Amino acid sequence: MTDDTPISHIVHLVRSFGDDATAPREIQFGRRLRPSALAILWVLLVAGTLSTSLLVVFLWISDSPGWWFNLIFTLLPAFFLAGCGMALTESRKLSRREAQLAERWHATRNHARPSAGRVIDRTVSLMEHGSVSSFTLTVDIEGASRIRARWYRSNPENADATLLQTQIPAIGSKARVWSVGLPNDDEPLIVEALDASIVIP
Repeated sequence: MTDDTPISHIVHLVRSFGDDATAPREIQFGRRLRPSALAILWVLLVAGTLSTSLLVVFLWISDSPGWWFNLIFTLLPAFFLAGCGMALTESRKLSRREAQLAERWHATRNHARPSAGRVIDRTVSLMEHGSVSSFTLTVDIEGASRIRARWYRSNPENADATLLQTQIPAIGSKARVWSVGLPNDDEPLIVEALDASIVIP
C-alpha cells in the first residue's frame, strides 16, 4: 500500500500531554544524508559510471556469445546506475523540503494552536529484528478533518530508539494536533500522541 502521508505531518510520541499549551520547539523529521556524504556518493556514482562505460565499450568490441549477451550486460548496469542517481536526487530534494518546513515551523510555532483529536487508524513498518522503524497514524480532528502523520525512528531526537509495537498509540487513543491555521499538506503539522506503554493514573 502506498503511503500518502504528507512529508510535513510528523508524529511526536510523548509520555503525557500535561497542561503545557506551548507548541513543540522542533519538528522531528527523519535523519537524511548530509551534504558532504551526498557529494561523496555522487563522486562515487560518476566514477562508477565512467568505469562501467569503459567496460561496456570493451564488451561490444570484443568477442562475446552474441549481441543479446552484450545488450543484457549493457542494460543491467545502466538501470542500476540510473536508479542510484534517481535515489540520490530524491534524497536531496526531500532534505531541502524538510529544511524549508523546519524553518517554517520555527518561524510560525508561536502562532500554532492545539486541536483535540483521536487516532482512528495506524500502520506500522518493522525492522528485521521486530522493532518499529516507523509508523503512521490517521487522526480525526474534532470539528475539522482527518489527517495522517508519521513517526521516524531515525530522527536524532528519538536517538534511534528501539520502539516496541506495544508503545505505538492505540486506535481510539487521544492525540493533540499542532498547526497554524487549518491543517493542510503544505504546512508543517505536529501530532502529539501518547506512548501506549505509559500508564496514566
